[in-house]
Amino acid sequence: MARGLLALLFAGVTVALKAVRDDLGYSGVPLPDTGNDVLYTLDRLAPSNREQPLTELKVTDNVGQSLIMKVHYDLALLLIGFVAVDLRREIGWSISGKYVQALQRQAAAAAPTVCCPVRTPNPEEANKILKSGSVNLVSARAGSVFMAPVIVGGQDFYLVVDSGSSDPWLVTSDFACIDSDDGTSLDQADCNFGPAYNSSRSSTYRVLPNENFNISYSDGETLTGSMGYESFTMGGINVPSQEFAVVDYAGWSGDTISSGLVGFAYMSLTSAYPGSDPHQDGEESALTYNPLFYNMFQNESVAPVFTLAINRDYNNGGVLALGGVPNIPYSPGFASTPIIPWMLNASSGAWVYQFYTIVIEGFAFSAKQNAQFNVLGLPNSRKTGLLGNGTQAIVDSGTSLVYVDNATIATPVNLAFTPPAWYDSHYNTWMVQCNAIPPLFGVAISNKIFYANPVDMILYQNETTCYSGIQGSESKLTILGDVWMKSVLCVFDIGAEMMRFAAREFSGLTPVATKKPNT
Repeated sequence: MARGLLALLFAGVTVALKAVRDDLGYSGVPLPDTGNDVLYTLDRLAPSNREQPLTELKVTDNVGQSLIMKVHYDLALLLIGFVAVDLRREIGWSISGKYVQALQRQAAAAAPTVCCPVRTPNPEEANKILKSGSVNLVSARAGSVFMAPVIVGGQDFYLVVDSGSSDPWLVTSDFACIDSDDGTSLDQADCNFGPAYNSSRSSTYRVLPNENFNISYSDGETLTGSMGYESFTMGGINVPSQEFAVVDYAGWSGDTISSGLVGFAYMSLTSAYPGSDPHQDGEESALTYNPLFYNMFQNESVAPVFTLAINRDYNNGGVLALGGVPNIPYSPGFASTPIIPWMLNASSGAWVYQFYTIVIEGFAFSAKQNAQFNVLGLPNSRKTGLLGNGTQAIVDSGTSLVYVDNATIATPVNLAFTPPAWYDSHYNTWMVQCNAIPPLFGVAISNKIFYANPVDMILYQNETTCYSGIQGSESKLTILGDVWMKSVLCVFDIGAEMMRFAAREFSGLTPVATKKPNT
């Protein structure tokens, strides 16, 4: 059923898009100021007919929280060592379960939710000085999970940063751990969470009666719990009353460091339901609420833009910038492309934003490391053409790998490894020799190609078993996960409904100088 819905959805998403390129970085012309009269909403039900001004990209304040649990973190690293991601039918953190959940909501949209009523800011709000902040990320599970330090109710935690989901949630101290395969009870330690949240230690926690949290993932992981309000602080920015989930029942395979997750996607993906019994939940009754970053820019004077720069270094997972871009090197010139609505509201006919979905101009790949690609599509026999022009792709930090159509993209890319990768039909996975040479692989966006670093294209299971970072998607969904994101500065410009990308220095490109925003 899900596969049929996916085919229907992709057939229906034929939105006329105007390609917007931002080449201002090369000329030194400042990006346009958004002005104080622009109203930003996180979930616009229909894209604006007029072109939205790009949000001014300011370097965020360096108020990032330090490694707040260094002793625990160092111990976890010693315990983890070089243990790689578990090899399953769904490798690493996959967004596929979230797609299924979204599509179920679409199918049951008899009473669709209308998000985000227009709110007119008063003059006092409009004149507030914008806040910003940044946090240093921590990576785990062989660089497949990225976490940020967050203070919740005065307690310090690491939470997984996921641009493909929306809920903030933490596990509670008395949670029940179960086997996600058969539902049998397990010891709490088997779920591999970090320190648990304890509401009794907080003076700011408020229970939200008659609402429950319920989310399931396609690999079998499942979480349920209650909803409440709590003080959240990330990057020095405090949201005093954030709705969140307290998980008390979990079938989970954690990393021993993170205590939960914070989602940065649109509010239409939140997973709260009426009542206290998860068994009574139905997709048609799902409730929406403001995710953490929505509250930051709607109520805490943060610019409606956040940036992810994730690293492969186990000791330095990267940076999350809230309200701007981090102060790190990247190549001059952004490629900008619209965020497109994902789902059609069955009753209103309006498009709904859910994921950070963009339209790419194709994939560039070749076994020849010096290959040149025909980005513009003009007749040129000396250049290699792109595959997959017009593909809709989701940018998701919660997905470890890159998932593409298996027949048209994953197969030729994996056969371009030297020696070629091979397909393991048992695990539905492209395997590769650990010492193989990856092909040149990039994604074309607004006439620019952003290449994945070859180092990230082979993932180690053990000393003799490796798998490719480019995997086939059985549902033909395209997901640009961490394998690609590690080489790109990803700017989520929610206010302008745009994604903006710049190549980072370790991608093989050498910037002329450290790029400064708006110059």
